[in-house]
Amino acid sequence: MNRPRNRQRRDVPGKHAGSPATPKQAAGKVPTARQVVSGAAVFIVLKEDQPSGEETAGVVLNVLTRGNHARGIKVRLRGGMVGRVQRMNAEAGTEAAATAASGSVGNGNTNAGSSRPLCRDIRLEGLDGYPAEPPERTLADFMPVLGEGLQSSRHDSPRLGNQQDMATCPVCEVFQGDEAAVTHHIERNHFS
Repeated sequence: MNRPRNRQRRDVPGKHAGSPATPKQAAGKVPTARQVVSGAAVFIVLKEDQPSGEETAGVVLNVLTRGNHARGIKVRLRGGMVGRVQRMNAEAGTEAAATAASGSVGNGNTNAGSSRPLCRDIRLEGLDGYPAEPPERTLADFMPVLGEGLQSSRHDSPRLGNQQDMATCPVCEVFQGDEAAVTHHIERNHFS
């Protein structure tokens, strides 16, 4: 039998069954990503207000959607509220534009509640704090410093210098080394 078990109607592709929450969304006239930037004055619809379409005014702190969205770009306002932008606030637009221009990335945007910059553009800062070239170094700069009276030799080994740490192979009595080396020697050469 090739008929579907589910007898519900199937939607026609390209048509959406749900209606948009607001007339602006239905008309496709929500602002674009170029218009919605940090510091812009906007009207948003909060998630809990979507059925009623009630708009809340505010100034954008963060843009949370990467591109354009049919229901509006999701933003976080300075008051902490999150919602989708329905339209730009023209009355407060001049103030927001002035704020955005004066507090651009190069100057270091500051949060409304603090004087700490949100971000900064290091390309605009001079490179005065950085040296022109790395300091001169040699291999000796990376070697450990030897104490007084000690001489380095490639044949000297700190562990082999102590006779009490030395062990001799009990089988062949030729091999000498620390206890782990002798054990390894016995297992590999005598009992394999």
